[in-house]
Amino acid sequence: MRKILCLGALLTASIPSFAQTARPAASAAAVQYEHCILVVTGREYDHAELEYGQHFKDGSKDEAMAKTDQVVRKLRSAVAALNYLSSQGWECVGVSTASPNTFDQTGYLMRRAK
Repeated sequence: MRKILCLGALLTASIPSFAQTARPAASAAAVQYEHCILVVTGREYDHAELEYGQHFKDGSKDEAMAKTDQVVRKLRSAVAALNYLSSQGWECVGVSTASPNTFDQTGYLMRRAK
């Protein structure tokens, strides 16, 4: 009886099984993202601005981002700025906090699909 069970187990193990795998669509391309950092400073976290590469040599000249930055600066609240950016299609993918010298600073790494 044991020989029959072993033979049966060997036969079923040698039968190839075909698992279903999802194939990506031929036209599907990798999603491209644009990024920015919402920088919030101050003891009360009352100063918010966007960093999107505008301060570097040959930096971003994106007018839409400049307008978004102006709106964020007027909000004067981290939560209000995050809610506004979320309504514009941005998602927060990381947070970093630092306390250099006498003021606190938090950076929220944001992204959205291009």
